[in-house]
This record gives sequence, C-alpha cells and structure tokens, in this order.
Amino acid sequence: MVVISDPILLLTFMLSVVAFTRWLEGRVLFIEKISSAVVCTLLGITLANLGVIPFTSPTQEAVYEFAVPYAIVLIILGSDLKQLAGAGRPMILAYLFAGAGSFVGGAVAGIVLSGWIGPETWKLSGAFAGAFAGGGMNFAAVGRGLEIDAGTFAAAAVADNLSTVPYLLTQVALVSVLSPIFARRLAHTVVTSGVDTSDTTNQAQNVKETGEGAIDEVRRGWIETTMSITDISILGALPLLALWIARQLAAQLPAIPEVLWLTTFAIVIAQLPIIKRLRGATVVSYFALHVFFIVLGSSSMLSEVVKAGVPIFTLMIAILLLHMLVAYGLGWLARIDLSTVSVASQAAIGGPGSALALSMAMKWNQLVTPGVIVGIFGYALGNYLGFACAWLVATLV
Repeated sequence: MVVISDPILLLTFMLSVVAFTRWLEGRVLFIEKISSAVVCTLLGITLANLGVIPFTSPTQEAVYEFAVPYAIVLIILGSDLKQLAGAGRPMILAYLFAGAGSFVGGAVAGIVLSGWIGPETWKLSGAFAGAFAGGGMNFAAVGRGLEIDAGTFAAAAVADNLSTVPYLLTQVALVSVLSPIFARRLAHTVVTSGVDTSDTTNQAQNVKETGEGAIDEVRRGWIETTMSITDISILGALPLLALWIARQLAAQLPAIPEVLWLTTFAIVIAQLPIIKRLRGATVVSYFALHVFFIVLGSSSMLSEVVKAGVPIFTLMIAILLLHMLVAYGLGWLARIDLSTVSVASQAAIGGPGSALALSMAMKWNQLVTPGVIVGIFGYALGNYLGFACAWLVATLV
C-alpha cells in the first residue's frame, strides 16, 4: 500500500524532499561533498521501495517529461559563445581532448563490456560519455532521450553523481606523478601546485580560505538569485516553446532525437541580447533537476538497482580510465601544461564547479575562469557527444 498517492500531496511531498536535501547540504559535510542531487536520487529509491510514494503515477510522469527539458534549456540560456574565446587556446584544446577521451572511453568500454552488461550497454555508454563531457545534466538528458530502463537509469545516475569527487582526488594525486613527464616534454620546470613548502601551514590556510570562498560563490550562483516577474514569465515560457519546436522537428526528422533539437534551439536563442539579460536560469534549472532525480529514483525497484550496480560501476570506471589516457596523452603530445590538462579534464567529468574546485585547491588561480567557461559549454557539447557515442556502440556491437 502506498502512503502518498494523491497527485497534489505527492507533488507537495517531492518539493519538500528537495527543500530537505538542500537543508542537509548546508549542514552536513558529507552531503555537501556528494551533493543534494545525489541524495534526491537515493531518497527517491528508498521512499518508493518503502511504499511511501508510488513507483509511477501521472504526477511523476509529468515531472519526467518536463523537468529535464526545462533544465537543458535554462542552463544553456546562461551561456554566451563569445566567452569561449576567453578560455584561451590551450584550455579549449585540452577540453576538446577531454571530450574526445570521454567519447573514446564510452565507445571502447561499451563495445568490450557489452556482453556482460547486456542490451542497455550502448545507451549507458552514451549517457556516461555525455556526462563526462559536461556533467550530470547531460547524463539525465541523454539517458532520458535514449529511454534507458528505469532501474538501470537510477543505478547509473547514482554512479555518475558519485564520480566527481573521487576523480578530483585522483587528479590531485596524479599531479606529482605526471609533473616530471610533462615538465620534460615542455622543456621547462612546471609548478605543479604553486605551494611553497617552506610555509605549508599558512599556504594551506590561504588555499582553504580563497578556494572555499570562490567555490561558495559559484554554488550560490546555482542556488540563490534575484528574479523579477518578467524573468519568471519568460523563463517559464521559453522551455515550453523550445520543447514544442523540438517535437515538431523530431516528428519531421525522426533520425535526430528531440533532445538534440532542444539543445540546438537553446544554444541559438541563448545568444540573443534580450535573453542574456534574464536572471535566474541556472537556479531554476538546478531545481528542476532535483525534482527529476527524485522521480528517477522512485521509478526503480531496489533489487533491480542493486543488481545493475556492479556492471554499471565497472563500465563507468573503464570509461574514466580511458578518458584519462586520451586526455592526458593528447595533452602531453600537444605540449599543453599539466595544470591546464587537469582542469580541462575535471571540467569535462564534473562540470564548471568541480573545475573551479580543482584549480583553486591547487592554486592554479589563472585557470579558474577558463575552467569554468569550458565547463559551462560542456553542458551543450555533452548531449551531442553522448548520442554519437551511443549510436556508434549500437552499430558496432
């Protein structure tokens, strides 16, 4: 028996869950590290399997249909293609190498592991490749577009959301290992961390204060804003218009998925001056993703999520390893410094926030803005790359 089944109460309850996870993230360090979005997925799985909320309902189907399109359009509306030039040639090139690494990783790992994982492998490969070019929003968009099985989707979403922090820590450890190799290639000394070991206490405190301050500023951009009625009205209408146009085009050209039409339309209108003046797009998009992740989790039977867990984590780790091999290898061949390669790779795997975290933690202050810029544009690139990877694996398997 389901405790909360009334549509109005169910929607009220899900919005309350979002508020609760945001409250937790501000007070529990562990939740802050894994993010409130991960907790929404986990709570969705738990609450549905305990019978508190249903596995599926008209309310959840409506959220599933509209939340991701809203998030895609609104986050892209915050981008400006002109800013990309400000990242600089080395960072842009390093980011393209990182994207190529995610594509190669998704394709190779998907082909090799398809016999073990099963018929959903090509879809998962595409979703992870997309996520590791931009971030979790791309995973949700590509996975939804490819119609991944609900239980598999939920397990993979948890895996994807848990990848960012471990990957960041791995990159920090790799700096000391790879810096001599990159230094010899560049034929000059590379400062790997910018930290003077003669005064480690003061340096560490400075990193903590400046790094955490900058990271908090980026986070506030995702969770706090000032909006007018005009902003709310336009931001409420544009994703619906984009979704309607995308569906009309997808009906005429079914070979191209609806989400790619949606992404393309969002990129085009994002460059209009009147759109650039809108406030609050990122906050609303992040809110929409939280609600979506609750529904994503609630659609999954716990037994199916656990069953899918080990193969999915194996696929994800294999993709990450291949991503690193390609991203760092091509960066080395192109004589790009290690710090730029590392930040670009982190921007691809975890998005702009984690790129900022890495650059500030390592005191690569000159890479903060370039890393954030390429990370933002990864949200748009990831959808195209994810679908391309999925189609390639489906063709070759």
